[in-house]
Amino acid sequence: MFKRLPGLARFILALSAIDLVVFALFRGAFWAAFHEALANASRADLLKALYLGFKFDLRLALLLCLPLALVGWIALFDPARRRAARIAWLAYLALAQCAVLLAYFVDFGHYAYVRVRLNASLVDHLTPVGVAARVAWEAYPLLSGVLGLLLLTSAYVWIVRRAAQRTLVPATPPLGKWPRRAAVAALAALYALGIYGKWSWYPLRWSEAYFSSSEAVAALALNPVLFLMDTAENRNLPYDADKVREHYAYTAALLGVETPDPGKLDFARYVTPPRKPEVRYNLVLIHLESFAAFKAGIFGNRLNATPHFDAIARDGLLFTHFFVPEVPTPRSVFEMLTGIPDVNGATTASRNPLVVNQHTLVNALEGYEKYYFLGGSANWGNIRGLFTHNIPGLHIFEEGDYDAPQADGWGVSDVVLFDKAHRVLSAERKPFFAFIQTAGNHRPYTIPKDRAGFELAQMDAEALAENGFDGLAAYNGLRFLDYALESFFAEARKASYFGNTVFVMYGDHGNPSTKQTPWEQLRLTGYHVPFVVYAPALIKPGTRIAFTANLTDCLPTSLSLLGIPYLNTGLGRDLLNLGPKEAHFSLIGDNGILDDEFYLRLDPGAARLFRYRSQEAVEDVHERYPEKLAELRRLHEALYETSKYLLYHNPPRPHAPREVGRE
Repeated sequence: MFKRLPGLARFILALSAIDLVVFALFRGAFWAAFHEALANASRADLLKALYLGFKFDLRLALLLCLPLALVGWIALFDPARRRAARIAWLAYLALAQCAVLLAYFVDFGHYAYVRVRLNASLVDHLTPVGVAARVAWEAYPLLSGVLGLLLLTSAYVWIVRRAAQRTLVPATPPLGKWPRRAAVAALAALYALGIYGKWSWYPLRWSEAYFSSSEAVAALALNPVLFLMDTAENRNLPYDADKVREHYAYTAALLGVETPDPGKLDFARYVTPPRKPEVRYNLVLIHLESFAAFKAGIFGNRLNATPHFDAIARDGLLFTHFFVPEVPTPRSVFEMLTGIPDVNGATTASRNPLVVNQHTLVNALEGYEKYYFLGGSANWGNIRGLFTHNIPGLHIFEEGDYDAPQADGWGVSDVVLFDKAHRVLSAERKPFFAFIQTAGNHRPYTIPKDRAGFELAQMDAEALAENGFDGLAAYNGLRFLDYALESFFAEARKASYFGNTVFVMYGDHGNPSTKQTPWEQLRLTGYHVPFVVYAPALIKPGTRIAFTANLTDCLPTSLSLLGIPYLNTGLGRDLLNLGPKEAHFSLIGDNGILDDEFYLRLDPGAARLFRYRSQEAVEDVHERYPEKLAELRRLHEALYETSKYLLYHNPPRPHAPREVGRE
């Protein structure tokens, strides 16, 4: 069959195979050169890393041949019919392969030096040029490297020329017109699938290489050329260490670091909660998609979309002025997990390969089984790498793990998600941590046909608009999320785990309101979310806390309730044990910050100050309160610059007492 394919198709297949062999040999050489770093990796992890590496290598091989595959069929550019075209393509392939081989050579040196695969941060080490050149000359065998590069490139060109001579000849016998078209179409589909990387809603992404907590295993899986491309958009380090140092003493005092070290810019503090329950509690975090506080009845909304959530909030602890520092969802997940506002810039931190290593308080839960439940794919937002790389032993339940079809692109319905979580947690005999990420309360607000017990509501458009909903679908979407919560807790209350579990619920971000309330005019409705702690044995029903808090405080507060000591390296604090004079605050986007009374918004060319809780919330009062303006400017710059810095300086650390400050 191969000989009957068109000559160009055979040539492309041969080129792809040659490249795959070359890349496989380099991967084998990498393993051999750095095998000591992989000594503790399991056989299963090594095999998975090699499998992922093959898929990355296949993608690169196909991308290198893509120009030929796209235009080589045109007569002018067909290497099978025009000698000049063949020479030009061979020149392109030689140059491309030389560049790829050079990247592999540099990658070996880069990894040998810093134990990190080649990425775009390399560019930052190339200046000053004179110093960089001298170091390279003194540290690496440049002459032998250049010679080796030329020899390998020459060998590659020789092999490719032989392949061209054998494949770019008439087919014997050629396929008929329609079989030929069918074969080309099939090859094109397989070509596209090879670049996409997997048969899934999401393509193969770099984050999948970080399925293990081992850096060496991830390095074995990565392709250095693709990783260099993936990190290119994050090349410039988006922090200013001098500004962080300028505010260090102030920020360290704000966070409770008792032994600050401005030289190391370390914000770590070991925290021992003042109380410890008599029994070991589980922790369940429930991430409520697009749950704006103003839409809940307990915050005054009159449409009663959330009666079950409202009842839980009344029976637990409700923070009434709780905010997420950054949106959208991937940023909220990152902030919850790391305690650092995701101020990464144009893309979310979870999509930035340079900040995948993060310390998380989840790992302070020693001896706990750890679960992550979501209805769709963990490749969404490259979240998989963030979780699996930083939480050893994490069990992920995602698309394909549920006995129900997907409701839409976001995965199975929230009812199915909660049912699976309940059944898994009911069977768990060890203490557990679970993160349940809902997704249904999001456009297109799909409500499955199989929804026993839930009825769609009808509501007047004027009433919907008056209460902030932008349509009936959004209203019923929130109602269905509330119904899913009620279904989960109805079963959980019957389970043995309920009595010794702390349930924490938060909205991952808000929404714009169709009603132009003062907070909507200030654009705060997109950041104001509910935060509820529900643990009947630990929390007095009806407890309310009105000071300003934010999502980075979620895990410190949760672990305090469980009585578990932890090493805190982020900006979050234990909200239940703040001193009477400690500041309350939340960053709002890139240019805003709140305290308990004022909202500073740094608009282009002007700083505006609002008393956002007052009757005149939208009035700019910066001229009346110059001291408060200066105070919040300082607070914003300190927290914002520190957040940018910590994204790149928050590696995993042991959760045990060390020579660090205490909170």
